Amino acid sequence: MDQQNRRFRIGISGSYGGMNLGDEAILDGIASQLRRSIEAEITVFSRNPEDTLSRHKVERAVPVRNLTRKEVSREVEGLDLFILGGGGILYDRDAETYLREVFLAHEFGVPVVVYAVSAGPLTDSSARSAVREALNHAAIITVRDRQGYRLLEDVGIDREIHLTADPALLLRPEPLP
Repeated sequence: MDQQNRRFRIGISGSYGGMNLGDEAILDGIASQLRRSIEAEITVFSRNPEDTLSRHKVERAVPVRNLTRKEVSREVEGLDLFILGGGGILYDRDAETYLREVFLAHEFGVPVVVYAVSAGPLTDSSARSAVREALNHAAIITVRDRQGYRLLEDVGIDREIHLTADPALLLRPEPLP
């Protein structure tokens, strides 16, 4: 298959499969925009793959929090692009959990896009360090609010950070049955 007709393998990770409708709206916005832009095979790193597959138009969903590092490495290394986002996922308690796949993508040379995230609170030195290291190697960083923008600057992100809208705003209304 030539490059123009190739389907890109894209992984999306965030707070998906947790039954939070706001997070699911974010995923729907990201996946819908990807579908309108390029031919893509989308894999979602989800807490509940069955729910993710039934709710979203994606090819695959993997139980990210149940996989070992070795198991998730196989999923990440086959990707052409890894998207972390959106939503409020970079905070003290869980930042390092969400960044595990970002670090793996960096290891395998898979470009990382940090898409429409929010950050904070980030007071824990270990979490701040992990965010700084992971995001300073990302290809693109976008945040959905000025507070997250300022906090990432304060943490030591030296890459350009773009302010963007929440991906849930990309949703198109559908008639209710």
